[in-house]
Amino acid sequence: MKKQYLVTLPNKILHEKATKVTSFNDELKDQINLMVKLLREESGVGLAANQVGFNNRVVVIEFTNNPPHKEDIPLTIFINPEIIEMTEEKKCAEEGCLSVPKVYLDVDRATSLKVKYQNEDGQTIKFAPKGLLARILQHEVDHINGTLFTDRVKEQYFTKFPDLKKTKLLFCGSGEFGARVLESLYLIGFDFEIITETAKPAGRKRELKPTPVAEIAKRYGIKYIEVEKSTLNSKFSGFKPFDLLLCADFGQKIPAEILTKPKIAAINIHPSLLPKYQGPTPIQTAILNGEKETGVTIIKMSPEIDKGPILIQGTTEIFDDEDTPALRDRLAVAGVKLLLKLLPELSNRNTDGREQNNILATKTRKFTKEDALIDWLKTPQEIDRKILAFYPWPGTYTLIDNKRLIVHAAHLENDLLVLDVVQLEGKSPVYWQDFISNYKGKKPDWFKKIKI
Repeated sequence: MKKQYLVTLPNKILHEKATKVTSFNDELKDQINLMVKLLREESGVGLAANQVGFNNRVVVIEFTNNPPHKEDIPLTIFINPEIIEMTEEKKCAEEGCLSVPKVYLDVDRATSLKVKYQNEDGQTIKFAPKGLLARILQHEVDHINGTLFTDRVKEQYFTKFPDLKKTKLLFCGSGEFGARVLESLYLIGFDFEIITETAKPAGRKRELKPTPVAEIAKRYGIKYIEVEKSTLNSKFSGFKPFDLLLCADFGQKIPAEILTKPKIAAINIHPSLLPKYQGPTPIQTAILNGEKETGVTIIKMSPEIDKGPILIQGTTEIFDDEDTPALRDRLAVAGVKLLLKLLPELSNRNTDGREQNNILATKTRKFTKEDALIDWLKTPQEIDRKILAFYPWPGTYTLIDNKRLIVHAAHLENDLLVLDVVQLEGKSPVYWQDFISNYKGKKPDWFKKIKI
């Protein structure tokens, strides 16, 4: 059997109904073994056959060694599973999917089911799962019926708020935070047009690289317009009337006259607890400063960047080992959830918000490669936070043999800094232990500051 890989959106097989299994042979067992292997490698809890490229009705589920949930689910193989009955009682909880990476949304699911399926020998089994297993099984049976959890969210949200389906959004975004927000909104089914910044030179060859928002748009075949600062006004004037201007990680100041164009409001999703950490690097700065919590704020935009009235706000913890991409993706999920909560109020023209306390405002700035040099006079905790905050840009580095040694990952151990992954300039990233075992040069003074 050839090597299989996880299938992700927008692959069409994920929206095709799988066929019934009729042959319980060695080929089926090989498929099941491969699915179990992938499930464990990807740290998933459930996997359907079409997520691995097989067009049949096989599901594998396993959820063990997860103390916070206190509900271990041993490995179970469901062949041709059918949900015969489900309770009317439903519960809303967050779901994600290996085939829809980095998107997490709240889904209503029945709390208990009656199910029948066949095992690997073809024997029919009936049982009544409850709680977490019932939720996972509904998610996976949806998969083999060609339905994703995002389709369920779309169905449930617009059934509850049908008028929002008609809302015309103009989305302005460029960076990874904006890309995560955009993808979620697209999969839920919102109608929008996209503005992003122009592609910029990147990498050693300085080839033009589209923004992450443009990459998401291209992946799903959504039309978008690239703008420069000088063309912003003219590009906006070409759009049809729209209800809501939504900004997320755009990178350009939107002129005041444009903020009055939407029928409802111009709003911005900002990844901090405004008025704290206004400006371009709120996530990095929060990690760098050792904050224990941060959050997301949605504001009504004003001519001054990040200073408009607060419409809604949510708080989250910053974990000790959390780097910028990990925190950014979590905050994007939180931002989408806040937006979905806010939109019904905005559609009723409730757009007043509460003014920010400018006395409490703090600013952030863009970081450069010059900021990335490690100052070994700092504490191990401060250096560790810098490595987390500056990954992947601008990176964190020190010097060895007059060359840059980039530190991609590190951790603290008994208040000492332990390097994990490093990269000597011009070379590929390697584990620190491999680097140090092959290093023959003079050990610099900063070696005294780390655990060897």
